[in-house]
Order: sequence, then structure tokens, then C-alpha cells
Amino acid sequence: MKYKFAIILIITIMIIGCSSEKDRVISKLKSDVEDKYSIVIFNDKMPSLEYQNRINNDLIDTNKLYEKINSISYFILDENSSHDYDYKQALSLNGFPEVIVFDNKGIVLRTNKVEELEEFF
Repeated sequence: MKYKFAIILIITIMIIGCSSEKDRVISKLKSDVEDKYSIVIFNDKMPSLEYQNRINNDLIDTNKLYEKINSISYFILDENSSHDYDYKQALSLNGFPEVIVFDNKGIVLRTNKVEELEEFF
């Protein structure tokens, strides 16, 4: 009996330990509301006010998308910042800024262009 319990415990620990960092990152960043999106912008420096306004005002406010958006987050990934995860590696970020849109299931859009974000919505 103890042997079976030990095997079940080891298998459970292995399954939990084997969930990839990518899966944990996506789980953390995805929208927790069905039919709403989370927009996450990754950059190696603080985006300019013009860039932020283009997303927040020109895209979201002008098109009244705030009903479809659960959250907008900016993550600065430079050598001075610390985060819970290595987002660059987990999400295979290639260039900055990179915009990733999540629904409640996972990634639905990856782009470096605000125009593609506008087309998506």
C-alpha cells in the first residue's frame, strides 16, 4: 500500500514539475474573463508617451474597445528589472516592443506592429 502511494505521489510531483514555464506565464497573463482580452506589451525600455497613447487612446478609446479589454500591461525587460519569470525565454520574444494579446484560453495575437493590433480589433 505504501509503495502504491509513493508511486502516485512521485508521478503527481513529476506532472506538476513538468509544466513548462511558458504554460505558467500564459496562465498568469491570460484574461480571466471570457470574451475579454489582456494586452501585454513587452519592451526593453519604457515605451514613449506617443506609443502608449497610440494604444490606449487611439486604439482603445477611439474604437470603444474598453468593453473588450480586461487589462493592458507593460513589462520592461531590461537588465535592471526583475520579474517572476524569464518572459523573454518563456515566450520566445525576439524584438521589442512585442505585443501579445491573450484571451481566457491563451495567446491569440503576437505582433511588433500597432497596425496589426488595430486590425485584430
